[in-house]
Amino acid sequence: MGRDPAGGDAFVFDLVDGDPESRDGASGDPVVPMDAARWLRPLVPVAAVLAVVLGTGFALDGVRTAEHLDRIREVRGGVADLSVPLAERWAWDGAVGAGGFEAYWGSVQVAALGDLLVFVSDDELLALEPASGAEAWSVPLGDRPDCGPTGYPGWADITTASVVCIQGAPEEREVMVVGPDGAASEPRVLDPADTRRYGAARPGPDGTVLRAQRAGGTSAVDLGDAVCSPTGDCTGTVESGRDIMLRAEDAVTGAERWSVTVPFVATSAADCNSWQGGGPWGEVSDPVNEDPLAPDAFGARIGGDLIALHGCGANASVTPDGELLRGAASPGDGGIVGLSTGGYLASGVDSRTDSIVYSADGEVLGTVAGYAVEADVVGGAGLLLSWDKDVPGVHAYEPDGTPRWDAREPGTFQFAAEIGETAVVMASGGEVRGLDVATGDRRWTLDIANGADGESTDVRFLFQAFTDGRHALLLLHDEAGSWDLVSLDTVSGELAWDVPVTDVLGPAQDAALVAVGGRLLAVTEGGVRGLG
Repeated sequence: MGRDPAGGDAFVFDLVDGDPESRDGASGDPVVPMDAARWLRPLVPVAAVLAVVLGTGFALDGVRTAEHLDRIREVRGGVADLSVPLAERWAWDGAVGAGGFEAYWGSVQVAALGDLLVFVSDDELLALEPASGAEAWSVPLGDRPDCGPTGYPGWADITTASVVCIQGAPEEREVMVVGPDGAASEPRVLDPADTRRYGAARPGPDGTVLRAQRAGGTSAVDLGDAVCSPTGDCTGTVESGRDIMLRAEDAVTGAERWSVTVPFVATSAADCNSWQGGGPWGEVSDPVNEDPLAPDAFGARIGGDLIALHGCGANASVTPDGELLRGAASPGDGGIVGLSTGGYLASGVDSRTDSIVYSADGEVLGTVAGYAVEADVVGGAGLLLSWDKDVPGVHAYEPDGTPRWDAREPGTFQFAAEIGETAVVMASGGEVRGLDVATGDRRWTLDIANGADGESTDVRFLFQAFTDGRHALLLLHDEAGSWDLVSLDTVSGELAWDVPVTDVLGPAQDAALVAVGGRLLAVTEGGVRGLG
């Protein structure tokens, strides 16, 4: 594995092809049945070579193992070894809280700060070593702490360069910044006058405090034909409303970093529902006593790479540098995500809407026909795949939107992983396919319609993916509510292992999985488990 010779920071995994007899040289499309794939032949010499090249074998010396970890931890979703079924290696028991405004979602909020897993636990900000579960450091917190950026594993990128914590009573809030080593800045008292002028404070990316509020008078509001029932069912469109003023200030000094106006866009009344949070930043107050139609309602998901606003007329995203990005579809229909290359992608709601590719500074690089996505796990250049209603099949694009190839692949897919020369896609119906990154040709097909117990399952869907540089680990769920972990070899297309999540996590089967520092962790509200 080495740097992409074409430049950039993406790692390219140089993989060694497996047993040549496992591939159909004539068609390039071997089919690996589920039962047959369970019986993998012991190829000791080949395994030894792969261990040296990939750095995943246990026979490696400490230097090479450390080198592999150094590289794999830089890959989104990178884990040291996925060649054998996972087991619990350590356990840390304690509260893993959401902290602050995100608590009402009922989801665990964590951050990857350097090579540490960081979260609010009771009255402190705590950091765990992913290799051992040891507590690396802790920082005491005051009343009503709100720390971030954080995210829910599997739904958001949780990587951040620092954690900002706001704490204290409403009129006595103060802020501090915590770095990867646990060192905290001197707390700065937040002036209540700034809250009245700029809006309530939230922790932001790059050591900032974010403030936001609606601007202008109520005369700007035109409810159009929007109506809401007492139970919160809303129909119609809110034609116009008040813009949002978003401001970032340095958390340590209080100086303004940037400010941006997010213009109101005509919005479905469903996005103007006070049940989504009628208070500032989407804070839930007492929706029972509020008018269900709330044209000022807005909230945000704040990550280390993007500030995603949502709410009435406010479906837009802002970069950590204050550049406003509008989605590819109408408000509420599509979202913007950060790319492994540092840029951004605005995907349309479906194959009827083109997607937009942005650079890291918010410049439009190009458009991609149809609904475009990047892989959950990127161990390559950052290929984009799209589905276009006018051209059947799957279409590949460079990270800047330049077309690469078209493949006549039937069906619809989820883009699981880009690992070395293989793009791993999961088709509806439980079939995983490996496509050549350079050409789009199918390299292999793996049928995983049967579950870990060998019985036929309901349709399986991809929820998360991880990689060790050769294997792709897929977290799958089906319509019956079952969850499984499936590991496959991305070179040969062979199944490595397939087990129910309950076999690995037991009673913690509802845990969220996250890769931090090259280790796979399972996180619940009641603790963290290290897997390996």
